[in-house]
Amino acid sequence: MRCHLDDKNLLVLDHFISNSYKTGDCLRGDTMEILGSCRLDLAAYYLQKLHNCAHTDRKMRVLFLVHEPSLWDKQEYVYDLFAADDMVETTLVLLSSYNAIDAAEHKPAGRYVDKTWHFFHDRYPNVFDFTNVIDLNVFHADYIFLPTPYDGLRPLRGTRTSELAKIAKICYIAYGTQGSKFFIQWETELAPFFAHVSVHFCDSEEEQTAMEAAYPDTVAAGVQHFEDIGYPSFEPYLEYRCDPRIRRRVLWMPRWNTEANIGGSHFLVYKDAFLAFARKYGSETLEFAIRPHPFMFDNFIHSGQMTAQEVTDFKAQLAAYGIVLDEGQYSVFEVLTSADILLADFSSLNMPFFLLDRPLIYCPNDNELSDDYKKMTACSYVAETWGAAERYLEQLIRYEDPLAHQRRGIVEEFRAKHIGAAQRIADRIKRDFAESLHPHTACLPEIEQRLFEAKKTLVSLIGRNSDLLPHFCEQKWYPLYLEMLSMHPWSDHFVWGEQQILVKLKELYATAVEREHRACLTLAMLLFADPLILSVPLEIDLFPEGLYTDLREAFAEQRKELGIG
Repeated sequence: MRCHLDDKNLLVLDHFISNSYKTGDCLRGDTMEILGSCRLDLAAYYLQKLHNCAHTDRKMRVLFLVHEPSLWDKQEYVYDLFAADDMVETTLVLLSSYNAIDAAEHKPAGRYVDKTWHFFHDRYPNVFDFTNVIDLNVFHADYIFLPTPYDGLRPLRGTRTSELAKIAKICYIAYGTQGSKFFIQWETELAPFFAHVSVHFCDSEEEQTAMEAAYPDTVAAGVQHFEDIGYPSFEPYLEYRCDPRIRRRVLWMPRWNTEANIGGSHFLVYKDAFLAFARKYGSETLEFAIRPHPFMFDNFIHSGQMTAQEVTDFKAQLAAYGIVLDEGQYSVFEVLTSADILLADFSSLNMPFFLLDRPLIYCPNDNELSDDYKKMTACSYVAETWGAAERYLEQLIRYEDPLAHQRRGIVEEFRAKHIGAAQRIADRIKRDFAESLHPHTACLPEIEQRLFEAKKTLVSLIGRNSDLLPHFCEQKWYPLYLEMLSMHPWSDHFVWGEQQILVKLKELYATAVEREHRACLTLAMLLFADPLILSVPLEIDLFPEGLYTDLREAFAEQRKELGIG
């Protein structure tokens, strides 16, 4: 059966194309709905395309896009295993330094922080700067590991997830554990990123279940995978051992934002009390330290919750009281392993500290925790107020730790799951590469159907509306049109359907009187054929500025992929 494209439907399609429609961007609601949902379907299309593309019997190529040293420990142990494997070629590409504050202030991207640049270039032999690479295609990677899910922190062209998913299978190890049900739910809605990810290594079964439910079609087709096989950055904490220290350390880690749903920082409420407590109890056998979130002070200044002078004064008080201020001069591992007691807001760093089997005083907000974090807090000291936090601190300073036995049991439970995670991740990617020598052909008929309908919708917008031509590049759907130029169906019935539409467009072209009308019809034809095989010319003198340049780029990329030119 040729999937909804019999003679009756071709007559409907003929009517659909031939009827007039309004100029400009005022589209019907159903039209916008079809085009709006198309982004996710395009992501699924590229997942399918990469899955179905067999490779030759050769070494596997894995590229790691790296950003900040503080995030590297999530990928580092997997990279080390690949780098030591003779059958794997590994490459590191360093992105320019760009953070959330830079994005909020609309700063230009392209700057490299010296400390970050040297961290990677001084440690590894095969590091390239992205601005020098220009096009990641040069590495012919099979897999690309991304450091975060935030395209906004990768503003340079050629680094966005939707671009990278066209050239390699995207892999992701979360840069931080989710910790709350809000963040797990938020992650399922981060479609611009996760819709393009071929393999996401989850940190919990709860996260895996939620992500699989968010992408049922691609998971069922076997082109997208959400794996719960352990979190590699937990391993060094579970393996860490040290002798008791003469001088113990109490570490405070306040969050950067006071909004409850994303963590709820207690810093502004507790800062004076913490200073007083440290001043009272600090001694030769007990020191205090604070490691604020890297964005905290800048965010409080930016939001007007503190002035720059108030931040300066607070730092001066820390120095006067002998409290160590860590603003990123130490690695996360160094910071956490040097602490004996942790006082913390919600943070993805709470779990690695907990896995050291050391007491955590957790300052909660109203956000519901994930299942794993509930296990953690069940054998931690939960302080709803500063008074409670102070009592727990005094108790732990006296070496009274009544939850130690219960905590140790949960740590052992997590140990069984997470030890060996990096090896299992490396093995999972190698298994996927081996299967890709002779991949089973994945089919996504419902997604192909929706993409086919979206192309028909674009044809209806373009094919008769000659008044649209001068404003073609200004339409909301123009980026989607360019994306659709490289989208070609796998299933025979959709291939046949596209051919029928092309035949109908050619018939309309033959009867068209105005050059502008014919130009619009050729633009519609490009959705189904390379201009090289069209029997009609692209009359580009009628095209608005930039349109022909975009078309040249789109088809040059297609032809390069096909080995033409």
